[in-house]
Formats: sequence, C-alpha cells, structure tokens
Amino acid sequence: MKNFIELADPFWGNGPCAAPAGENLAGHWNWLKAQTGNTHPGALMPFGWVSVLPFSGAYSSGYGCNGASSDGVTPQVSDRKCAYGFSHFHTSGTGFLGEFYNYFLIQIATCNSNTAHLSELTDEVAHPGYYSGKLVDYGVDFELTANKYAAYHRCRLAGNSGKISVDTTQIGLKIPINLYREEIYNNHCVNCGDGWVEGFITANGVEIFFALKVIADIRKQAIFNGIIEFDINGSNAESIIAFSLISTEEARNRAEETRQKGFDNTRKQAENAWENILSKINATLPDAQKQNIFYSALYHSLVKPVDAGCEYTDFQTMWDIYRTQLPLMMMIAPEEAGKMLRSMIKTIKRVGFFPCAYLMSRDYRRHDMQATALAVYTLCDGFFRNLLTPADYPELKEVFELEFAHASTENKSPTHILDLAGAAHAAYLVATTCHDDDFAALLQQKSQVWRTAYDRNTGLLTADAPYYEGTHWNYSFRPHCQMDERIALAGGRENFEAMLDKFFGFNCTDVYDRVRPMIPHRFEGMNNESDMETPAAYLWCGRADKQAEIHQTIRRYMFLDGPGGCPGNNDSGGLSSWYVLSCLGLYPLTGTEYCLLTTPEVSEASIDIGGKILTINVERETPSAIYPAGYEFNGRKFSEPYMPITELHAGGILKFTLSDQPQRDSVIPDWL
Repeated sequence: MKNFIELADPFWGNGPCAAPAGENLAGHWNWLKAQTGNTHPGALMPFGWVSVLPFSGAYSSGYGCNGASSDGVTPQVSDRKCAYGFSHFHTSGTGFLGEFYNYFLIQIATCNSNTAHLSELTDEVAHPGYYSGKLVDYGVDFELTANKYAAYHRCRLAGNSGKISVDTTQIGLKIPINLYREEIYNNHCVNCGDGWVEGFITANGVEIFFALKVIADIRKQAIFNGIIEFDINGSNAESIIAFSLISTEEARNRAEETRQKGFDNTRKQAENAWENILSKINATLPDAQKQNIFYSALYHSLVKPVDAGCEYTDFQTMWDIYRTQLPLMMMIAPEEAGKMLRSMIKTIKRVGFFPCAYLMSRDYRRHDMQATALAVYTLCDGFFRNLLTPADYPELKEVFELEFAHASTENKSPTHILDLAGAAHAAYLVATTCHDDDFAALLQQKSQVWRTAYDRNTGLLTADAPYYEGTHWNYSFRPHCQMDERIALAGGRENFEAMLDKFFGFNCTDVYDRVRPMIPHRFEGMNNESDMETPAAYLWCGRADKQAEIHQTIRRYMFLDGPGGCPGNNDSGGLSSWYVLSCLGLYPLTGTEYCLLTTPEVSEASIDIGGKILTINVERETPSAIYPAGYEFNGRKFSEPYMPITELHAGGILKFTLSDQPQRDSVIPDWL
C-alpha cells in the first residue's frame, strides 16, 4: 500500500533546472524564461495560509541559493545552503511579483552566536507538512511544522542557554531586486508575559494580527523597536506563532489551540491532511522515478491559493493557474474549491473586479496589464463542475458584469482580446444554461472581439503589439470560440497545421550552440505558461497524434525528479499541475464544458472526485505506444478525443487504447 507523502518531494523544483539537451522536438523549443522552479520545501498544510521555512533572503521564496532572474540560467548567490532563521508566508514557484512575504523572522541560537550573519544550513529533511535541519553556526537543530493558521518550531540548542528573537519588521528578500515595493508601515507588539506576545503589523496595506508563544525556561522577555527577544535557560525550546486577518484574539485562540495540541500532534495533523489529499489520485507509473515526479508535482500543485480564514488569497499568478491548477483543485479538492469560488465572488463584489495577481496586498491593480477577466473562466469552470449551480446565477451574473465592465481591450495586448473573448464565451454558456437569453446574446456578441486580434495577412496575432511574455506566435494557436473561422483565417486546416508544425519544430534540422537555446517564435515547452494549451490546437486539425507526441516529449525531456526537476517557474502550481493532468491523459480546457483527452503516462489510476471514483485504464499496443487509437467510457466506445467534464466528474471507467502508429484524421471538436 502506498504511503503518498513519502512519494512527494518538497525539494522538487527548488533549484536550477537540470533538464538535459532535448532531442527531436524538444531540441527546438524556446528556453525563454528563468530556468528554475522557484519552489520551496517549507512546512505547510494543503492550501494552508501559513508556511514556515529557513530564510536565506534568496529569490524568490526566501529559501536557498538563487539570485534574481527572469530569463535564462538562474544565477547563484551562494555555494552552500544558509539561513538566518525561519520566516513565514512564502510565494511558491513564482518569479518577480514585487511581493515575497517572509514575515516574522524567528531566530533561535546559542548565546555566543552572531545571528547578524547567515548560518550554514545542513541535514535538511522534508516531507509534506514537516521540515527539519541544522543551523550549524547558531548551534541549533530544529523541526518545523504548521497548520492552516499557525507555525510550530521545535529546537534543541548545543548549549545550556540561548536566545530567541522575532523580528516583526522583517519583510521580503535580502538580495537586491529592481523596483522592489514591499513595506511594513507599522507594527504593534504587546508583551503579555509568560512567553506570550501579541500584536499586528501592516504589511503592503494589510493588517496581519499575530500571537506568539515561546515554550521554554525564560529568563527574560522584552520588545525593542519591533524586535521581540527572549533569553532562555536549557537546551530545549519551542515556539508557536499564529495569525489572523481579523483580530489578535483570533490569533491568540489559534496559538493556544496549537499549543494544546503539541508539536507531534500538529505534525501528524499536517501529514494526515497531505496523505489524504495526495491519495485522491492513486496512479501507477512506469517506474519509481516517474512515480516520484508525479507525486512531487502533485504536491507542489496543492499549496496555492490559500485559505486565510476569512477569504482565499495568493492567486499570485492567475494567468498561470486558471488553466491547470484551479481545474485540478476542483477535481480532487471540490469542497475546498467550492469555498474558494465563493470567496472569489465576494472579492469581486468588494473590489469591483478580480485582480490578476491577488496577494495579501491592497495594490489590487498590480499586473492588471497582463490578463483580463480570468476569474470569469474559473467561476464558469466551477459551474460546469456543479460546484456552483443555477441557484448561484444571480450572483454570478453580478460579478460577470463587474468583470466585463472592468475589462478593456483599448491599448492592450492581443492576448487581452483573446482572454476577454474566451471569458465572454464561457459566461455565455452559463447564461444560456440558466435561460438568461438577453444576457447570453450580449455575451455572445462580446465574444466576437477575438477577430480584432488577428492579422488576416499572416493568420497570426498582430505582430506589432505588446506581449508581456513570448511573442505573437506563442498565443496564436490558443483554442477559442469559432475555431472554424479562426482556422479559415489562417488559410485552412492544411495551412494551420503547417504553422503549428513550424511553431513546435516538426521537421526542423537547425543546430544550436547551447543546450537550452532561446529561439523566438517557438513553443516554450513548459519552460513558461504562455503557450501551455497550444498542443490542443492540433485537435482542430484532426491530428490528435501530434498532440500526443508533444505531451509525451514534454514529459520525457522537461520534467525530472529532484531540485532541478521543474523546467521553469512553477508559478503557484501552474506547470506542475499541467504535468499531473498530462500524465493522467486529461486536459480540462478552461472556459468550456469539455475535457480534452491526450496520451497518458500512467498505466492505471483512480481519482476520487468528491466521492465519485474516476478510474483510468490504459491499454498499450506495446510498452512505448503513445498514439490514441480509441477510447471507452463505462463500456461505451468512442473516437472523439474529448469528453464532457460532467461525465468525468460523475465517475466511471475511462479506457485509453494507445497504438505505435499515428492515427490520422481524429474527430474534430465541434463545440468551439
């Protein structure tokens, strides 16, 4: 019987990408973005608000040895792991967003240690919900765990006395970064005695209330300019820090509840939560290495967004996660996803729209230049999965109207135009289902804006326009409404397929002078998220076989095990969740009622979808067969490389038949 938390590696994607030189298709893909996953191994709960992690001040989570980078090979700022202590709240797999958290730096050390300097960090051990290590220069062995709202630290000092300090003024990173914007406006700490301190900080405009409890033989506790200090006797010490967005009283209650539970039970609670959610997908892959990659990717897909107790936040890269991570969340954590969707509705009603990078910040418009109306896709996806129902439609219509009132295509990238068109089409499907014909007609009209994004002379998106990431090629093959007309605009299916072949590097014989070349106008191969849905465009050419080749090539060359296993910024689970879904042979096309069927890596799998079990069986002609040759669902055979998402979520047995030979002329979807 599997122990799922032993299969998941929190260190996966922490370091620089280790992908070898790609062969065949993979050798012609564009390594545009930073070549590191930027994930972290800290202790936290699934979708838990609080994370705890050794803090070195490095990019981008505050952990490890990475320097700041947006593209290319990741620079290193240190040749060994080091840390100042433990920080709380962290980004996961992101690049530069301008906000990195790392609040409340806790340092525990022997009395003669110089905590102004980094300590060497050794003996790291981590699995989901738990992290331990040694800060050599501080003379301390430590263990870390967390629940949703509190972090727990347990330490053993090398001597018989020591010191604990908590810096409530700590924010962000230590390495130099351009345009850095984080700021703590004020902090307020109250010394309550007996190891207790309470208060709040205002970080990036958000009040975060806290309660700290130190469990040790305390000689002295004091507060100086936002620094809380404890002198302690003995070699053993524990500390708990709990948080709230509501009040210090709530934070105190959370800290006391955690104290009563104790470190071991808090750790067990976190491990059990991870075991439960990871076991929602019981998958068998070809070998132990692929098994570890799969569950490590699944783990890193389930840390964002976070439940902050009164709302869901940390949709840090909405333009990544709305396509893969949030649909995966809806599949294996539907109860959590339902709460998230309702929180998203409340946020839109409160703010007037959903920020494209919604963090613990009052800078709601940050990154608004990158994407438009993405929350509409997610809310519609929730509706298609029955997490929202026609009874919720009045609120849905209200927030749709707010989102579309905010969305504008004036002086925006063509990618915004496609975002808006797709969101309008998704909302049109919801309005039609709810028999709101007038609103549906308005939305259908709004969806036609996609036509203005293309250059009819080239069949591609307009070249002379701003693109936040990639080029007009990366976004030109995104499936969207009225695909027949879009393909006609490219000169017909034969021309459209030829353009796709050029984009993906089919039949390319170019030779490059580097292992990971930067090639403009080429597929980014999951080094970045901008074109992650483009393999699906082959389905509208009747070439499910080519989609299968691309998925299999990505999995083979781009995703590995270990710290170098992620090919680019994981972006809150955007890339890792793509990998998980691809291994299952599924790609839920966001904003539609359908799930595309690709080529599985698993030999079999069972997925618990809110108590309904979807079983995936794969019959291969030979062990290396990858080409779709037919499907069967609950005994019904079919050839369409897609299924209604509601059928899959109702459970049943889905069988893939894979051949060694490409099966041309696959059924073309008729629903876009």
